[in-house]
Amino acid sequence: MFALPRLLIGGVVAIIVVAAIGAGSWWFFIREDNELATNAPDIPSDLVSASPTASSGETPAESSGGQACTIISERSEAAYFAAEQLASLPLPSTAKGSTTDIAGTFFLTEDGLDLDAEQASSFMVDLTTITSDKEMRDRRVQSDALQTNEFPTATFTATSVTGYDPSIPDGEEQTLTLTGMMDLHGVQKEITWEVKARREGDVITALATVNFLYADFNITPPNIGGFVSVEDDVTLQVQIVAQRA
Repeated sequence: MFALPRLLIGGVVAIIVVAAIGAGSWWFFIREDNELATNAPDIPSDLVSASPTASSGETPAESSGGQACTIISERSEAAYFAAEQLASLPLPSTAKGSTTDIAGTFFLTEDGLDLDAEQASSFMVDLTTITSDKEMRDRRVQSDALQTNEFPTATFTATSVTGYDPSIPDGEEQTLTLTGMMDLHGVQKEITWEVKARREGDVITALATVNFLYADFNITPPNIGGFVSVEDDVTLQVQIVAQRA
């Protein structure tokens, strides 16, 4: 007569135990608290000292179509920041996944950080190499959210930049706005980055930040085992070190 209630009680207890284990695992082994970068990377001194401008003190002649500044992949990074939460409990955290597989070229006018309208400035990120510090999260992001087997890359093509102030001294940071088309998850959409940038000689560094809804690019927000979910939006940051060829 008491077998069924005991079974029910046992089942409830088992569910509670599993949930507790899941919560504990998330809190101690998955939960992160990453913070967004706030400034452009410092200008690498070894690149400045090796540049023709720094060694000769002269400004290189402008090439046809403006000067081409190529991203140095091993010194650059593309990253996402996603706010995660355990079920309905108030235990938020910020996950970060990143890759250095970012390549591209920005064509600039000779006098600063303005885009040369005659050539397309763009960069591409290999999404298949994005990793965080948790393999479980990476599997969900790669297979369920980004679907990198079908959409392995993301490409941004710049159309305009505003805010450049030529009066700011060489090497000091300034804030720009960069607008262009993002091709992500099979969707092309215009986005605008907030950019912090520095320039010294032939070297440019930049931190670009943008926030958007997953739904803007038809992305299903990742979910980890039913325990961990994410907010409806995501923040992307790209840290670039580029040098004139």
